[in-house]
Amino acid sequence: MSLALTILPIALAIALGWAARASGLIKADLWPGIEALSFKLLIPAILIHSIATTDLSPSRIGGFAAALLLTILIGGLVVLVGGRLLRVPGPTRSTYFQGTIRYNGFIGLAAADLLIGPAGLSLIAVSMAVLIPVINVVTIIVMAVLCGGSTGPRRLLRSVATNPLVIGSCGGVAVNLLFGGLPVWLDEATQIVGRAALGVGLLAVGAGVSLKRMLHVSPRVVAACAMRPFMITAIFLGLAMLLGLSETEMLGGILVFAVPAATNGFIVARMMGGDAATYADMLAWQTLLCLIAIPFYAALVT
Repeated sequence: MSLALTILPIALAIALGWAARASGLIKADLWPGIEALSFKLLIPAILIHSIATTDLSPSRIGGFAAALLLTILIGGLVVLVGGRLLRVPGPTRSTYFQGTIRYNGFIGLAAADLLIGPAGLSLIAVSMAVLIPVINVVTIIVMAVLCGGSTGPRRLLRSVATNPLVIGSCGGVAVNLLFGGLPVWLDEATQIVGRAALGVGLLAVGAGVSLKRMLHVSPRVVAACAMRPFMITAIFLGLAMLLGLSETEMLGGILVFAVPAATNGFIVARMMGGDAATYADMLAWQTLLCLIAIPFYAALVT
């Protein structure tokens, strides 16, 4: 199957989610509960299953993890320094920062399952275990500085420690290191629950797409979309080649950096004084662009 056809089921699932909300088939007030189900239960389940059954030895994932961390470090610095030089207001700069380093695990997991298979799911799970705690801590600090707010270490620690994705990632790592995997009954249970995350997550992404917002194209939105998926994915591929990553690891990284930013960044922007409107506009276009960017970048490395 060609890359374009492989990504088609993802596009159709997203479109189905949009149609379900736009048509009123599933009422607007029900979607927050669906999103909460995915975020708090389904995604953590697939993280626990994938991480607990993955080889986490440094010799196996060291280069991949290093490339991921260096990519968000370089990409984040480019956004912060470039935004300051161009005198972009702090709240908008914080949105650019979030929109560059955050990523939508729903789409990443679904695309990995289709493009790579179980090995791809393991790579995305590893990326979440490595990146999610770092991204959440760094984002909160940057938001507090650029948006004129403040946050203490206790609040910061609580925010990270209660994040369901952090809990799922850390739980998977703990089970992996302590027991070397899951017992059969728990392995099958988390696999069943976790598989539901792929479809439900994509439907939720589609439900959040606003055609009205997509028609509102401003220079700020264009700049945000240039950073993700194009700039930061190119940074990752450059680092991947320098570090000698395998083709599968490159594909895994593409599915981290070529997908849209995470939807929870909108809530963070709204709660901490960021430019939430630009974040929402950016997400709509990034969701569409990822359907072009993923097969484009995948074709470069296969």
